[in-house]
Amino acid sequence: MNLLIQSLLIGLVALFGYANAIMGSSMLDRPLVISPLVGLVLGDLQMGIMVGATLELVWLGAFPVGASNPPDMVSGTIIGASFVISSGSEAGTAVALAVPIATLVLMLSNILMMFVIPQVSCVMADRNAAKGNVKGVEHAHLLAVCTFLVPLSLLVAVSYYLGAPFIADIVKSIPAFITHGLEVATGIIPAIGFAMLARMIMTKDVAAFFFGGFLLSAYLQVPVLGVALMACVIVVVIMTIKKDTNMKMEGMQDDNEF
Repeated sequence: MNLLIQSLLIGLVALFGYANAIMGSSMLDRPLVISPLVGLVLGDLQMGIMVGATLELVWLGAFPVGASNPPDMVSGTIIGASFVISSGSEAGTAVALAVPIATLVLMLSNILMMFVIPQVSCVMADRNAAKGNVKGVEHAHLLAVCTFLVPLSLLVAVSYYLGAPFIADIVKSIPAFITHGLEVATGIIPAIGFAMLARMIMTKDVAAFFFGGFLLSAYLQVPVLGVALMACVIVVVIMTIKKDTNMKMEGMQDDNEF
């Protein structure tokens, strides 16, 4: 299989991963899904699975929270996995290349979201909505999807075609203070996202549960998984109590009818 065909197939894998944004967060962009597909394309499924498992551990908690988006796992996984498979390196080598690339591509995707898509699809949608053209509004939505998916997929395909070492040289040429700033921002942004999400959903009814989970984690050293399981138990108990209360209320209403 020549390099051009491999690059096209890598681009299709990237398109498949980025389609997660329009398919209800079906986890298609996770390294455990993307990296084995890269392994299939490049003829080393076993290494693709190993790289996927390694990168999944790195981005295990990488989920969009509030206005915070995680690093671009699709580009980082594909370029990292392709470099490891092509060079015959160890699976752990993918981390050194995948993490900075994912952070840089996240910046590019944010630029698309903030400056390109609003100027292209939103203007088109407003113009057609003012005319009452429903089909035009639908086409504007499709254009927004293509404006996001296609450029990023082409970027990944071209990056593979140029070669992972070339991309690695670009990453190395970035000044250290910029790289360090990106790392710091990557750590701060999830906290800001949690704060914005808490501001939207926080009420006096749920505040006690929020601070209870914080106390369990911060002072009693209960792992996040343990806090989540305890929360599930509490939810089941509350739902059971509400169900019993509703059944009793319905029974009292039936008695009053007689």
